[in-house]
Amino acid sequence: MNRVSITVPARNGLEHGSSNSGKAMIRFGHVKSFLVCFAPLSAVFLAVVGLLSWEGSAVREKVISDDQRYALEKSISVLRERIDIVVSDLLILSESQQIDAVIAGTASLDQVADEFAVFSLRRGIYDQIRLLDNDGMEIVRVNYGSGIPFSVPRRELQNKSERPYFQLARNAPRGTIYISGVDLNEEFGQIEKPIKPVIRLSAPVFDRFGERHGVVVLNLRAASTLEEVVKSLKLDGAEPFVLDGDGGWMLGGKPGENWSEELTGMPAVIGDRYPKAWESMQLGLQSFRVDSGFYSVQRLDVSDLLLARNSNRSLSVIFGSDQEKSSRLNLYVGARLPNDVLEQLLSPERDTLTIVSTAFIFLIAIGSAAYAWTRQNQIVASFDARLSEQVLRASKNSVVVADDTGTILKVNPGFTAMTGYLPNEAIGKPLSFLRAQRENAEALDEILMAARANGTWEGEVRNRRKSGDFFYSNVVVSAITDPTTSDVNFVEMGFDISRHMENAQELWRQANHDALTGLPNRLLFEDRLEVACGHAENEGHSIGLLYIDLDGFKPVNDRYGHEIGDQVLRKVGERIKNTVRQGDTVARLGGDEFAVIADAVNGRDEAEWVAQKIAASIQRPIEIDALSITVGASIGIAVYPGDCNETIALIGFADEKMYQQKRVRKAKGSDAARALH
Repeated sequence: MNRVSITVPARNGLEHGSSNSGKAMIRFGHVKSFLVCFAPLSAVFLAVVGLLSWEGSAVREKVISDDQRYALEKSISVLRERIDIVVSDLLILSESQQIDAVIAGTASLDQVADEFAVFSLRRGIYDQIRLLDNDGMEIVRVNYGSGIPFSVPRRELQNKSERPYFQLARNAPRGTIYISGVDLNEEFGQIEKPIKPVIRLSAPVFDRFGERHGVVVLNLRAASTLEEVVKSLKLDGAEPFVLDGDGGWMLGGKPGENWSEELTGMPAVIGDRYPKAWESMQLGLQSFRVDSGFYSVQRLDVSDLLLARNSNRSLSVIFGSDQEKSSRLNLYVGARLPNDVLEQLLSPERDTLTIVSTAFIFLIAIGSAAYAWTRQNQIVASFDARLSEQVLRASKNSVVVADDTGTILKVNPGFTAMTGYLPNEAIGKPLSFLRAQRENAEALDEILMAARANGTWEGEVRNRRKSGDFFYSNVVVSAITDPTTSDVNFVEMGFDISRHMENAQELWRQANHDALTGLPNRLLFEDRLEVACGHAENEGHSIGLLYIDLDGFKPVNDRYGHEIGDQVLRKVGERIKNTVRQGDTVARLGGDEFAVIADAVNGRDEAEWVAQKIAASIQRPIEIDALSITVGASIGIAVYPGDCNETIALIGFADEKMYQQKRVRKAKGSDAARALH
């Protein structure tokens, strides 16, 4: 800032001349100060704008790439979840009670077909569910049809003994499944029209004595599955596609290209139309731009997808066969953004950059003019203070400023909205007063030390609102040093992630609990049994496993319908849960089967006592509206480690004991009936 000294003389003439000279000097000082400020700032800003315009496309492409990768990862997650469901369905059907009943001679194949039809209708993803005997002959086959499952007449059943899914599953051990690549369904040696892309899965069927009794086969409707997978890839005009391992079009090709090799004998591959894109895919690139557009691609090995979702199961998998095309086991899933679409996505950023640049030049001019009228240090200090205050007030996230000891100096409105504490209730208190646990409060010193050493610290903490509610917050703690005094202040910025945590917990609950009763499902039950047995082994006590199957439940379903049957199952689950101890686990394994893990029992006598209490609670009449329904229960008991020291064998032992009790009851019932006659 130019300093101008103005002398006021006694004479009018000199006064007038001095005044004009002083005004000229002031005007010159304003112009000079304006240029000193405006010229370098404008030069720097224009240089930055030039750099941004040069790098703008790359930055925007990075954003687009990230969006596409996120959508692709979401699609792969959908596919993995679908495969996991299908594998679980296959294992459930291969161990069906109806099939066991047919083997035992107490049920008919028509009942198995009815069970398959209900299963197919509820899932809606299987084109066929079949049961083959030991010779490969279909003995039950349910087709999905046009949304209505139906059982194929026996005269139309076919011999599938030469098919890989039968040959490879027929002699496989228990716990083994076969999975094919994606292929078109064939009937009587001809591709079915309209085409039906399917993935075939099969598993051997064993009775409870370990004897083989055929193979269960699922035909997964691959078209709807793949359509669901690529649905989220239709982002910003992207064109999703699915290719086989050789680049052949399975989904996303032009008319006549999808499955062209199978339908016409003339393969159509992506390399014919987009050779550079196909070359990049084969090199393993996942995001790239070539002359035909921008691509996001993921190569999927069916084996990786399946094994990644079943790494914790005792499951063996057979992939494909020598008769299948190997490329059907490996897929490329991705999306293409054509260049014209990509340019349209990039152009709004350039227009915005021009508008922002003009606005900033105008702001620089205004700032330079203000600088010309005031001293530079006053303007800078005032601007910094206003800017900091505006940032604090405008931010919706919580912002807390603390001194070097962690004592709160300032908070913003976002802090009050998140925690409920007014500024006067928080200022002067340590940051630790927000922490929900003592361990978190004690860790605060370590957090501040890390921020002081590294500049920042980021992580998740559990805080408490003024109302007493707990919430999770993602915080970034920054250490800011005043260069003039070397004093250190800490700035903690955080946002509430409780909803994300709750969503994650809800997803876990849905995956591990039965939708009808709310009880743990088979997956969670087996996990808890493994943990309980481990604790029992370490602490030297016993575990009681009760396998419960309802007696007389099927007539309830047949007579009153599934809605009443569902209410009965819920009532039974509640009664079992109310009968056992709070620390015991009650699970619904499927159908009318329940199981209880009785922790720390004093041998078999106590386990049998618990079983008697459960049986008595189940046998009490169940009142539903005007109905009084009575069901019984057959309960098999196994004690760990007395009966078995391996969890899967323990479940099988309890299951066998349950069936023994059921057979005894049926025999007694038959004797009583004969005595009456």
